[in-house]
Amino acid sequence: MNLFKHVSAYLFFGVLTTLVNLGVYKVLLDAGIDYRVSAVAAFILAVAFAYVTNRRWVFESSGDVGRESIRFLLARLASFGVNYGGLIALVELWGADEFLSQIVMNVVVVVLNYILSRFLVFSGGKESEREGRMHHE
Repeated sequence: MNLFKHVSAYLFFGVLTTLVNLGVYKVLLDAGIDYRVSAVAAFILAVAFAYVTNRRWVFESSGDVGRESIRFLLARLASFGVNYGGLIALVELWGADEFLSQIVMNVVVVVLNYILSRFLVFSGGKESEREGRMHHE
């Protein structure tokens, strides 16, 4: 997959993952659930969706599912830490709107997740195999 198609696929599924995250978060907020609990629930559902789409359609990975899923979860937990800390800082320290704060943090997390997924999680995918063959020729 060339870089343009690769990044396009990541952005497409990244937007869908973000919509899952924001949709769940907003529904829970509107139901009166605390924004911190809503953020955790939204994270769990979005991560499940993101793993499947990233593995299959973005990185076209053929690597070990067990190792990749653990790496993916650890990477997403790290980015969630950034998301959660930033969300609390925006809401509690700066008095920002809870939903708008989540949108801002999602932008930061999308970039961070791409970097982590591309270089740490799905390094055993088809693209990496092709790149490896090219370097050995």
